[in-house]
Amino acid sequence: MDRRSPVHEIVNALWNALHALGASAETADIERWGFSVHAALSAAGREFHNHDHVVDLLTDGDPLEVIAALYHDAVYIQVDQGPPRSMREELAPLLAQTTEGWRILPAAAAGVSGEVLSVFGRQVGDIVTPTTGLNEFASALVASVQLQDVLYREQRIAIAACIEQTIPFREDPVTELHKRLRLLGLAGDALEETVRRAVRVGNRDVENFSDNDPARFLDNTWKLLPESNPALHSPMVYTVRDYRIALQKMESFLAWLPAERVFHTWGSEPSPQIHARRVARTTGNLELAVRYLRAKLYSIGLVEAIAEITGGDVPLDYFMGGVKSGSAERPSMKRIEQFLPTLSHARDLDPPLHRLLAEGRASESSFDTGPSPLGAFLHAVVGESEVMKQVESAKKWWAGGSDATAFLQAQPPKPVAAIARAAGNIIETRRDRLFALAERLER
Repeated sequence: MDRRSPVHEIVNALWNALHALGASAETADIERWGFSVHAALSAAGREFHNHDHVVDLLTDGDPLEVIAALYHDAVYIQVDQGPPRSMREELAPLLAQTTEGWRILPAAAAGVSGEVLSVFGRQVGDIVTPTTGLNEFASALVASVQLQDVLYREQRIAIAACIEQTIPFREDPVTELHKRLRLLGLAGDALEETVRRAVRVGNRDVENFSDNDPARFLDNTWKLLPESNPALHSPMVYTVRDYRIALQKMESFLAWLPAERVFHTWGSEPSPQIHARRVARTTGNLELAVRYLRAKLYSIGLVEAIAEITGGDVPLDYFMGGVKSGSAERPSMKRIEQFLPTLSHARDLDPPLHRLLAEGRASESSFDTGPSPLGAFLHAVVGESEVMKQVESAKKWWAGGSDATAFLQAQPPKPVAAIARAAGNIIETRRDRLFALAERLER
């Protein structure tokens, strides 16, 4: 009963934090700033970097950490297709879009925005992109501009430092931040506490990587897919290839990501034991997530090859028989897994991975079902080692090293034929071609 709507949570958190700092802010101004943050986080296309993520970060931390958490994801250029409408007035004099990214304008060097430049190690004329901290930089600019008259210089710098540390997956970003803060005049205990606070916020932002439940970790990872793949914003329209490309990009990134780049330390923040535990859990979660994604990639690769051979790419919904379950009006929607046969199982099955494929992540997303019926079917019948081997063959095909026919002919014939035949029961326009393909594969 204590939970409120996101706009109440945001405005109340900002109000409480500012008053705890002794800021002389008028209620009308606090509401206006809170409304602008709420509006930014409400943009269509945000699956993870939205109200829920921000509100989750408000439960811990001192007032400066709370304000940093409120603002840290306010700007998300590539998903929102530009700066939030509620913050364009603050950003227009400071950043300009170019073909390469966003250029820092001369006006940004003055006043409170100049402090933000120093915290982020930026200069007038720099081109900043989403992969080099654009969103965090712009979010910190908005926070400093909006709060410039109610916070002290050291408080604004501390908030900007916290937001700077939410730029993810860098190698030792804390040492460089410490140097820049010292050049800004921070020293002694104030400097050290500012850095420790920034590390706390940065680590809290990626806390889900060390979740004890891999299904919850995957749940949050899945929410990032539509943010970086706009095609997935239309659940009933995106194609088999669209889905495969989204999975492939995520698999490639997580396979590269070292766990040591997720969480960071400074002095006693956090304790060595906590940091080691986070890194260990992250290592395990990343390893399982990569194998999960490869199992999904293998199944979607077979679907893509079957679709290409029998007529070309189609909406995934058309091949699978409905991404979402039926409504009250249409409760018995056909799905491909209803027509899969029971085949003997391989012996090399990892139970946690198979459970994730068969039972699903912690919840369904806006564009995908939680369970992966084809992935679970293939994992059980083909076996994990063969799945992991054949997904590499699929990558060679996708890179242009072979074609769909060659890829399909190299796969275990029975399960692939079973999928083609099951699809024939879903896709009436290709029924004959799908059944004929199944017969060719089984010869």
